[in-house]
Amino acid sequence: MTTINMLVDADSIFFKVAYGSKDESDLRVHYDRFCRKMELTIKDKLANPFDEEEKFNILYAVKGNDNFRKDLYKPYKSNRPKLDEEIREKLNFLFNYAKSKGAVSAHGMEADDLVAIWAYEARESDDQYVICGIDKDLLQIPGNHYNYTKDTWQFVDDDQAHKALMLQCLTGDNTDNIPGLKGIGPKKAEKILQGVPAERRWNAVKKSWREHKASLKQLDISYKLLRMLTTWKDYDDIRTHLYGEAVVSEQHDVPQQSDKAEAVHRLSE
Repeated sequence: MTTINMLVDADSIFFKVAYGSKDESDLRVHYDRFCRKMELTIKDKLANPFDEEEKFNILYAVKGNDNFRKDLYKPYKSNRPKLDEEIREKLNFLFNYAKSKGAVSAHGMEADDLVAIWAYEARESDDQYVICGIDKDLLQIPGNHYNYTKDTWQFVDDDQAHKALMLQCLTGDNTDNIPGLKGIGPKKAEKILQGVPAERRWNAVKKSWREHKASLKQLDISYKLLRMLTTWKDYDDIRTHLYGEAVVSEQHDVPQQSDKAEAVHRLSE
């Protein structure tokens, strides 16, 4: 039996729906309609009409309470404008509504971290998967990507995924207030890493930071901020580093490979 996992970063859906809806009833209708359209689009693209046992798992991830990245680097996302109170209330409503329908969060994590962990679990199980979202950070994850805002598809191989992270280590991320090298944008970063094999890219990044007389300590912090978590061990290592404690996998309280079916059933009802 073929299993295809649809792994959705739902946080960006909330913003799209919130800005286009009037009240709570409107929010529910628009959210459900958006999700259903996305699910059907992906199934139409990937479904095999000759495989009667083909199964689609649909998992929605939302951000958890708190954020380890803010504990790692206090200015993280501090440059973002304050949300209008009405929009904030709509986002909170959508968050709770999505959770009531089976969307999943993990304490201290962002939605795309959870998507990345699920994707790597699927890889280990030889299951197919598609990553659904609009955040450029998701391009660190190898595999099929569906941008549900632009309605576009992109395949990212392992080398491209690794390079995406290394490029961000040079440019930083202004949206999230993560420092990079001053004067280095996407084009210059691409030029620095042009032709550099994966095993030498990190050294090339460090060399550029030294040449710019930039702090390698800050580079290490920026790397940790930019990098998607890919395993529960990554999460536990971060917690141990920051708080002196880890959370064993049984205590994560989120669907893992063995119990995805139950989460998907709740979501699809």
